Amino acid sequence: MRNDRKAFLVLALAFLMSMFFRSYFGVVGPIVAADIHLDSSHYGYAASAFFVSFGLLQIPLGSAFDRFGIRTLTAALMTVGALGAALVATAGTAGQLIAGQAILGAGCAPIFMGVVYQYGSLSDGVVARRKIAAISAVGSLGALLSASPMVWLCALVGWRGAMLLAATSMALGAAGVAFQMAPPGQDGQSDDMPDGKPANLFYLLPICLTLSIGGTFRSAWAGPYLSGVFSADQSISGFALTIVSAVGIATSFAIPALVSRVSPRNIVAGGMAAATTATFGMAVSPDSSIVAAIALVCVLYSIGNLHPLVMAEAQELMPPKRRGLLLGFLNTLVFFGVAISSAVFGWIAQTADGPYPTFQVILFVTAACLLIGLAAYLTRPAWKTDNNQR
Repeated sequence: MRNDRKAFLVLALAFLMSMFFRSYFGVVGPIVAADIHLDSSHYGYAASAFFVSFGLLQIPLGSAFDRFGIRTLTAALMTVGALGAALVATAGTAGQLIAGQAILGAGCAPIFMGVVYQYGSLSDGVVARRKIAAISAVGSLGALLSASPMVWLCALVGWRGAMLLAATSMALGAAGVAFQMAPPGQDGQSDDMPDGKPANLFYLLPICLTLSIGGTFRSAWAGPYLSGVFSADQSISGFALTIVSAVGIATSFAIPALVSRVSPRNIVAGGMAAATTATFGMAVSPDSSIVAAIALVCVLYSIGNLHPLVMAEAQELMPPKRRGLLLGFLNTLVFFGVAISSAVFGWIAQTADGPYPTFQVILFVTAACLLIGLAAYLTRPAWKTDNNQR
């Protein structure tokens, strides 16, 4: 029990660091660009380098988890990530910055999948989901720390000093994973896992692709939606996105408590149904109300918090000896979902005539994708462990 608490703590802090590094460049990036004279193309490369390396490593890491477990690999790559953060902190050229970002992405790549892998084989499915969701909730604070607190820290010690502190925190997190997690065979996992039904994973593929749409909309399109359709200025848009972030964090902390009372499957289905209905409703009249628009963005952003529940459910359908490989595949789909939705939304914005038709089409496309993901999820045949999810 004590080892389990230590594992929970170090993995929660590791995931917090991962979420911090996923989000920090939106704050630090413009400062870095001005300091080392980045042009627009190099800025884009630096912003994407983290996610490219992160996404490319998901399947290889999952396969490695199956062979070696998560502790050593996660600790080693987090140490590499700390070096990447240090390289970012000392970068003097675009090439050094891009390399640092790519190394940092590799360092964060095993963390969330490691959390899911660590707890996904627990014999009690409710406990597994609650722990994964709770760690995800703690991790969401990392995105919050990468915003205003990071701005304050950069003003206090400079962006390079702030990144060196972040690199040190990552290194300490790696040490915690290496020395505080239970060794293999002592992590509370069951050795009598069911064989699962891998064919049922096909029903989860659409929802894995669509859960990321809300995050894409919040990160890149919520601001243009509010400013283009409602003529909201920067202060109003900033305040609205602060509300969205707060709702997302509150939702992430509510889910672990809810899992004990409501079937995780019903939580996922209910969240997806609410997002689908709200998006269809707003697509009919995108300019009906700025309050309704902000509420919609909150709902879309919050469904991303269902991802841990879906991943935990998926593990019950996986052969134990291939859990890591299949988890890596599903996580890669999430990144494909971000890339595909970003590209499609950009194409719509380029071809549509004005903000109103642009966001009407974007919202209809989003609602249709959510509906497909929900329909596939609801048609998955019931499996015997579904009865043990409450």
